[in-house]
Amino acid sequence: MKKNAPGLPDRPTDAEDESVPSATSATSPAATDLGLPGLDHLLRLAGEGDQASFSAFYDATAPWVYGLACSIFASEADADEATVLTYVRVWDAAPHERFDDDSVRARHRSVLCWLEVLAHETMTRLLRENSLPEYGAGLLPDGAGAAEGGHRQPTTVLSVLTPAQFQALDLAWAGGRTYRQVAEELGIAVPTVKSRLRDAVQRVSKRYQEKFLGRSSEDDSVLHRAVTPEIAARTGTTRNFTLNLSQDLENGLAKEWADLVALDAVTGPEREELDRFLSRQGPEFTTLWRARIEGARRTVTWAFRGLAHEPPSELLDELLHRLPAQDVGMGLVDGLGPSASPDHGVTRKRPVKKWMLVVTGLLLLVLGVWTIVRLIVGPDIVSAVDRAEDSFTTRQISLTDGGSMQGHVSKDQDLAYVTFAGMPSPGEGTVFQLWLFPIDGSAPHSLGTHTLEDLQDPVTFRGVERFRELVVTLEPEGGSETPTSASLGNLDLVHQVTQGPIYGGHPNSTPTPSEEGDDGAAGTGG
Repeated sequence: MKKNAPGLPDRPTDAEDESVPSATSATSPAATDLGLPGLDHLLRLAGEGDQASFSAFYDATAPWVYGLACSIFASEADADEATVLTYVRVWDAAPHERFDDDSVRARHRSVLCWLEVLAHETMTRLLRENSLPEYGAGLLPDGAGAAEGGHRQPTTVLSVLTPAQFQALDLAWAGGRTYRQVAEELGIAVPTVKSRLRDAVQRVSKRYQEKFLGRSSEDDSVLHRAVTPEIAARTGTTRNFTLNLSQDLENGLAKEWADLVALDAVTGPEREELDRFLSRQGPEFTTLWRARIEGARRTVTWAFRGLAHEPPSELLDELLHRLPAQDVGMGLVDGLGPSASPDHGVTRKRPVKKWMLVVTGLLLLVLGVWTIVRLIVGPDIVSAVDRAEDSFTTRQISLTDGGSMQGHVSKDQDLAYVTFAGMPSPGEGTVFQLWLFPIDGSAPHSLGTHTLEDLQDPVTFRGVERFRELVVTLEPEGGSETPTSASLGNLDLVHQVTQGPIYGGHPNSTPTPSEEGDDGAAGTGG
């Protein structure tokens, strides 16, 4: 199946654009900058039977899949098995998947979203039925059921939700429950849960658009009900959710159910009824329906990226043992492998021991390189900051030429990331360049050059304790060794300026210079 960034919310080239599963990076587009293959390339090679590339793909993405499994399953053994089965399905699906987005970053986000969606569908099916159509029944070793819910706190991203919305969304996605199970667990009405899940998904989607695409509006449009009370009164038909799907469809709430489908929060029979309903609709309705599902999935996988958790080291061995006997994987090295006989036109077989030594060495090399890259680029800096107890969000800084930036800092973790919104084009022949100014007054450190598209993702960095501020300038393409233009904006990395407590952090404890002295303009915290 050919894919072009399935469902990014508000993407100019698609029906919907992306609420990315990751605003953080797994192998990260930075890995491609280092000359290493991207996730889409590794998946393509895996689809050709290359187990070394598949191992590298697993190593780069497994924390997100395993973290989701740990949040869904009560048993560690069940979480391990669900992770392995997910990647077995990835291996089987890889030959049919292609990600043809225009940029490396877009392809990277598309692959991560596809993987998280596949993982969630696999795990919820295992949780509810302990079976997968392609692989049989009774697959989980313990069958211990769902992990206890309600203990997670919302990250900064999810803090846009009301506590009731977060509670419902967390149980549905991170807990793998259906909407009816959520209602039963929380002791609230089924129609209320449907409304909360829809509103939560759409609120987070709006948050993504504001945070990474620079899009905002006067209204929270996704919280608008399908029909206003006035229209309902005029028609005599209520458009609120009811107890059952058939009545909701009759009341014109089909599109609202797309958010529940995106969360895998519906039962099998309900999904079949929805499919029958869609088969009777026109292509325009079906296109909008699918776009809403894809957009919701992008949103939710991005919002819950903080579930990442390192899997047990032996899980990869177990996974590789389950794969069918195919090419062990030389796709990462050109020209390495059996050669054709010039005399007979047949393939010579290398001695098995020598071949296995070569493959083992290559596999260790690939995994080692990926491990180094992950240590360098910090694959889950965003989630690490969001989860940190001391996490705080800086004041939102308006930039001179338009747009804004905001910092998210954990001094305990010595990590930070910066997000941008509403940024204008840097202009022809110029790029944005970010600088970190050390506390000791020494020369600034460059965080590299960035296009407008680059700034749709967070800019992450380590060693935050050594720097007092982050500065943005416009520089010629290729960048400069030192800033050559006036600052577009300065982000204070030292003083905590979030007003009041935030999820994942604490109330203010450090006044800013403007608070100690003059009455500088205050922005809003994340």
